Amino acid sequence: MAIKRRTIFVIGVATAALAAGTTMVQAALTDNMYPTSNYFHTCFDGDMGDGFCQTDNKTLTLYREGSLTAAEKKTIARAAKDYFGPTDLVVKVQSSGVYVGGAETDVIYKSKTLTRGKIGITWCDDAVNAKTCDQHYIVFNKNHTDIGSVNKSDACHETGHAVGLTHGPDASPRLGLYDDRLGCMSYNDVYKLGANNKENINATY
Repeated sequence: MAIKRRTIFVIGVATAALAAGTTMVQAALTDNMYPTSNYFHTCFDGDMGDGFCQTDNKTLTLYREGSLTAAEKKTIARAAKDYFGPTDLVVKVQSSGVYVGGAETDVIYKSKTLTRGKIGITWCDDAVNAKTCDQHYIVFNKNHTDIGSVNKSDACHETGHAVGLTHGPDASPRLGLYDDRLGCMSYNDVYKLGANNKENINATY
């Protein structure tokens, strides 16, 4: 199985525990839905690489910008529908993006040149409150000389971040980066969302 290196988000270490009243998702294996006891920054309007939150409702609207190839757009839409469609999220791929106002597109996908070896980066652009975000951006690496084109596993991984799913070391209890029990949220090319991720999504949305 091919192993790909992924972007690791580094968030400042918090000194306080999770705020009182925070709902913890009780999954069969681990809680990897932001916020966890190992990944609990306050959601904020960020820039590339600043970190992700939960999306703000169960209707997940997606827009794929023109910087992506036709094949990448198709791959992203197929991954969203195949992997997130069977969850409690309602996936809607839009023909145009909404960038301002109260009905912003939840996830905007684009392509640009990133540091060699990075596949994608996801961050919140418009926080609603301390936990949820009205619009996330996902940027895939335009320079595919060492990693190939975006595949369904990559699209699943970054979209997972946009709905709040974390990497294994940020889950509670912690898992390894390459633990396939986290489906496409592992650092391996896993072509499924995984039962644990589905359970966390359905308990949240």
